[in-house]
Amino acid sequence: MIKKVKKRDGTYEPFNADKLNRWAEWASDLDVEWSSIALDAVKKCFDGCSTSDLQGAMISACIDRADSAHLYMAGRLYAGDTYKVVFGSHTNIPTLREMYNSMILKGLWANMNYLDSELDELQSVIDHNKDLRCIHSELKQIREKYSITDKVNGKCYETPQFMYMRVAMASMNNQPLERRIEDVKKVYQYLSDKKLNAPSPYMLHLGTPHRGLSSCCVYASEDNIPSLAAGDHIAYMMTCASAGIGGAVFTRSKGDPVRGGTIKHMGKLPYYRVIEKNVNANVQAGRGGAATIFFNALDPEIEDLLALRHPTTIAEKKIKDIDYSLSYNRVFLEKVAKGEQWMLISYFYAKDLWDSMYSGDQTLFVELYNKYLNDDSVSKRLVSARDIAITFLVNSYEVGRNYEFAADNVNYHTPFKDRINSSNLCMEICLPTKPFSNMMDLYSATSNGEIGLCNLMAIVAGRVKPDEYEDVAYYALLIIDNVIDIMEYPFASLEITAKYRRSAGVGITNIAYDMAYKGLWYDSQSGKDYVHRLAEMHSYWLHRASLRLSIERGVCAGMERSKYPDGWLPINTYCRHVDTITAQQNMFDWESLRADIVANGGIRNSVLESYMPCESSSGASNTSNGPYPIRESVVIKTDNDNKRVFIAPDWEELQNQYQLAWDIPTKDMIEFYAILQKWCGQSISADFYIKYSEEGSDRKIDTKTLLQEFLYRHKCGIKTRYYINSASGVKINKTDDLEACASGACKM
Repeated sequence: MIKKVKKRDGTYEPFNADKLNRWAEWASDLDVEWSSIALDAVKKCFDGCSTSDLQGAMISACIDRADSAHLYMAGRLYAGDTYKVVFGSHTNIPTLREMYNSMILKGLWANMNYLDSELDELQSVIDHNKDLRCIHSELKQIREKYSITDKVNGKCYETPQFMYMRVAMASMNNQPLERRIEDVKKVYQYLSDKKLNAPSPYMLHLGTPHRGLSSCCVYASEDNIPSLAAGDHIAYMMTCASAGIGGAVFTRSKGDPVRGGTIKHMGKLPYYRVIEKNVNANVQAGRGGAATIFFNALDPEIEDLLALRHPTTIAEKKIKDIDYSLSYNRVFLEKVAKGEQWMLISYFYAKDLWDSMYSGDQTLFVELYNKYLNDDSVSKRLVSARDIAITFLVNSYEVGRNYEFAADNVNYHTPFKDRINSSNLCMEICLPTKPFSNMMDLYSATSNGEIGLCNLMAIVAGRVKPDEYEDVAYYALLIIDNVIDIMEYPFASLEITAKYRRSAGVGITNIAYDMAYKGLWYDSQSGKDYVHRLAEMHSYWLHRASLRLSIERGVCAGMERSKYPDGWLPINTYCRHVDTITAQQNMFDWESLRADIVANGGIRNSVLESYMPCESSSGASNTSNGPYPIRESVVIKTDNDNKRVFIAPDWEELQNQYQLAWDIPTKDMIEFYAILQKWCGQSISADFYIKYSEEGSDRKIDTKTLLQEFLYRHKCGIKTRYYINSASGVKINKTDDLEACASGACKM
């Protein structure tokens, strides 16, 4: 029985049940039966416990019920606790002017040169009551991941609304004075109303002294020691700058001659190990860095490369702390479908052949492939294309993190004229890269090398009305454009190319909720038609927004390396197979847009769209993440005694309208992504989910199905494939009955 409690100042007072009940009643804003919550909290605690313990016990009692109403109650309790932790009391919240000056003195906010009169005007729009309308996991994600916190002593300095205002003020800081405050208000509104989903680096660092704001980068290394060392340096430094890494290491294979044959090359594994160590040497936002490394289907080391993460791989050949992606093309898949042999040949012997794979036009690749195939003087090896594909796909299902990069699709359906060698960590970025000649070249303003740098944002489907989409899209790009100018760049060359390209990746998140709310399923025709309308609207207004920005600020310098001035639009190069998936007609006047872009000489950004997972940021906005269907209605995450419950938005009302990922046939997921890809200048973090057959207690999927799906992804114009999610215990049924892969169903 609790007789006394310890206050936050360390003193004790008699336990007052009425005070606890009043607190519980206040928090039960959604007609939750609060008395049982208070009673459970008392049962969880002990005599002499702290008031914080009681608060936490009430939150825990709400979370135990795991329904929306109780999670909102837990959110109100948690919000109140946050105000007490940060400001001493929920009635002691400072004004924005007080907060701004205090945080600058602490060295936690940057001095953004706002006048007191401007801060007072912004004070009129900041609304802390928005925090009281959030579920517990939403607020907890913000406090633990995004709010400014001293990680050593656990002291939190920022509540959610001040965080959103910080981001808005910093992103609009350099706007013309006559419009700056109105722009800050708009950005704060869209962020705090969860209509715009900002990436983690923005939420963490905008408005602070730290200006590492990039979401992700891609780079390539050439086949010489100085270039490979430059690539290693990129991986290390960009991880420090909070970016996820995507790397393509173009170097010779194991056993190839070095220095005229006086040395045998050790292959790619030693280089991959260096990259692994570089990205894991630093911590960003509470986790280690991460990278995806891309290797080519032509590589003679491919059997080893495909198994680098597999648990049965021997230790000497296992590199498990980075991820991998296979780069391939149509020719490889044709040989897979026909059961033909595939040539493995080193980059050292056939650089021009390797280079030609990264082209939207595969004519040269076919010519060079046949030339090397018939040249007996060149070292090469023939293997079964189908065996390579099966090994890759089986490992992908068993490990989950061997990804796909369709090099020809990537380099065909793109606004870029320059070659794209890889995607990024999460497989949604497709930007040109060029190897650096050496490490010092990175710091040169005249370098010919290029790192691809992309800044991300997402628009929240279901929260943005069609008549406001244009404005939300404009502010998404305006934030990115301003961030490109204020970001701190580790290398002089990177700053030049980032501002030259001004590449943006604006996606859509919360699609699962949006479709459930509208009563649409991923595998229904009406659902596919709707996604076409949504993705088209998204792309159209992004193009209009970038055109507007270019009129205000000028086209980016890199527009000369883009197809936009020539009249390119997504409708020019999208995969025509999409027209067989949906007959939905285009809703917008793309020809008028084309004429306007050509007359203007281009737009502000080299590229506009990509679809990212929004894994962390979706937790802070109470949305379904990215474009994905939900996997479960309720997800419980525990970390020691720390428990968080994520529930699908409006689950109780929409549970009969949500479609779980496991219930969607893979073919329909492919077609869903194909529709998004039609309107996407970059790519999609395209997750898939095993659709297995039930045979007794075994869960199996056969290799014929894996191959058919692999081929169909390419046929639908899919550029990249990200995770394969599968339930535990799924077995791969290997079969020789693969003739269907060469039939019309998978015809290339």
